[in-house]
Amino acid sequence: MTSRDALPLVSVVMSNFNGAAYLEAAVTSVLAQSYGALEVIVADDASTDDSVTILNRLAEDDPRLKTVALTENKGPAGARNAAIEAAQGDWLAIVDADDLVHPDRIARLMNHAKSHDADLIADDLVSFGAPETAGQTLLCDHVDDATIRVTPSAFFRSDTAGSGFASFGYLKPIIRRSVLGDMRYDETLRFGDDFDLYGRLLLSGACFMAVADPMYLYRRHAHSISHRLSVTALERLIAAHDNATTADTELHQILAERRAGLVRALRYQRFVDAVKARKIWAACGHLLRHPELLKELRASLAERRARGRSRAPSGAQPGDAQTVILGQGDASGAVKAPPDAIWISDTHAESITRLARLATRGPLDIIAIGSAGLNTLGYAPIWRSAQLYLDAKTAQRTPVPQKARVEILPKA
Repeated sequence: MTSRDALPLVSVVMSNFNGAAYLEAAVTSVLAQSYGALEVIVADDASTDDSVTILNRLAEDDPRLKTVALTENKGPAGARNAAIEAAQGDWLAIVDADDLVHPDRIARLMNHAKSHDADLIADDLVSFGAPETAGQTLLCDHVDDATIRVTPSAFFRSDTAGSGFASFGYLKPIIRRSVLGDMRYDETLRFGDDFDLYGRLLLSGACFMAVADPMYLYRRHAHSISHRLSVTALERLIAAHDNATTADTELHQILAERRAGLVRALRYQRFVDAVKARKIWAACGHLLRHPELLKELRASLAERRARGRSRAPSGAQPGDAQTVILGQGDASGAVKAPPDAIWISDTHAESITRLARLATRGPLDIIAIGSAGLNTLGYAPIWRSAQLYLDAKTAQRTPVPQKARVEILPKA
């Protein structure tokens, strides 16, 4: 096995602003990585909650965690830049302060980066937390191959102001430090700063690979900012987009199409703002100049109604506790599970998305059998209890999650 000292150092870069509710879970999931050569740099963006206290407490137990406490709010881009400046790693891994990651995520991605000679390597995401979006993935629904190269054309084509979770800008790659060089996040952007940085890296010739394995658990909640638009945010996105240049004819057309989509979104946002402010004449003026806004308004209202009608799947009601059994086999009869327990025996995309939906609906009591079950447990974003049935060798050499109970299986 490769020794820790022989591995390239990976710096996990995280920005945080008033994220105390989810911060400890996010940092703990990173510190629990099986990859040995790791440091975690959290830039706290002048939080007014208990974030810094939480970080200081966690750092007392694990010196790999370092906090950069900013005295004025700079936004996610500015905070990430501050964390990058403090990072020592050969690679930079981007993780948000309210998300979670599979314990083998960095190890697997680093192996993929080496085998594909990638400058950026990302995995798929699976969302949880909001019932209407729980279980959604970005790559698994759109690609057939286990590993794909994200070309500049595919990257820019994936994004419009309304493309949401389909945009490759949502990916959280590990980036080779030497390729990043002096390039940094655009601090004028409070939205879309990820997409902007990845796009500039691609246009500079970086190799961006993505793995269709949803090891990044993306939390959606009421305070998420990644899907919020405003006139100012869109104006800044357009200004940043206009800095992108290429001599490639096809890519130039794709960039033009993306800009047109951003401009349409800006027009619609100005119209919506006028309606909300009850500026009737201004709203009518927008409609007269751009009658297509009415069609966009109808589509937006229909989407909102559809979200409001969304209900939990049939069966258990939201909030009901459920027992989920992960892995194959019956653990030699050791498993005592209720008759309505749900079995998930593999880590195919369908199983992982189902696990995210179940975790979002209510408390999970998980029974994980063997190394396969333990691996699947890493895809479960939330659980109330976890009982692991492992053979003695696996239990001795494999880290297990905190608060999980372990029972050693008898030898066959």
